[in-house]
Amino acid sequence: MSNSAAVEINVLRLTLHGRLVGYLAGFHDGRNVLNFADEFKSDAARPTFSLITHTGFPHSEKLMAEPWSRNQKLHPTLSNLLPEGALRELVSQGLKVHVDNEFHMFSYLGEDLPGALVAEPMEPDEVPASVLAAHGKAKAVKFEKVNRENKFSLAGVQMKFSMKQQDGRYNLSTGDVLGDWIIKTPSTKHKDVPVN
Repeated sequence: MSNSAAVEINVLRLTLHGRLVGYLAGFHDGRNVLNFADEFKSDAARPTFSLITHTGFPHSEKLMAEPWSRNQKLHPTLSNLLPEGALRELVSQGLKVHVDNEFHMFSYLGEDLPGALVAEPMEPDEVPASVLAAHGKAKAVKFEKVNRENKFSLAGVQMKFSMKQQDGRYNLSTGDVLGDWIIKTPSTKHKDVPVN
């Protein structure tokens, strides 16, 4: 392989309340880079992605001026939206990825994250040229096809599920249906956790 070969990346479009926040690029070497969209950075009435990006935070413009880059794990603002403990292990086993491969988990769970943030996998031809240019010789590639059943992300160490109530019963949501209840199961490690 020559040094001039384009680096392959997968790209997620991040939106908050339907408004573009930016683009999260996942490199095959495990690097993850979040680039904020210019329209988000310049919007004085932008929705709160994080307290440090809020317009009232003293250095928000400076923090968003540079890409947020991490290896394997995502920036804590995004990482904290992913499950921990047994649910994380369950998701990583289902995806056949390491538990620290947060980009892959984030792309899988991105349409049912806690809060209003949505992370949508982009088709290579949808990725703006400016996003590719920000990563040097980058080439967007198609995401691998993954079964999207029972996908949800509930942060925390306790096993819990996003479920849909139907006819007095709680069922794991399927397809594009999002859950409307969080069901906590008893913990073998922390007896009073479901009470919380």
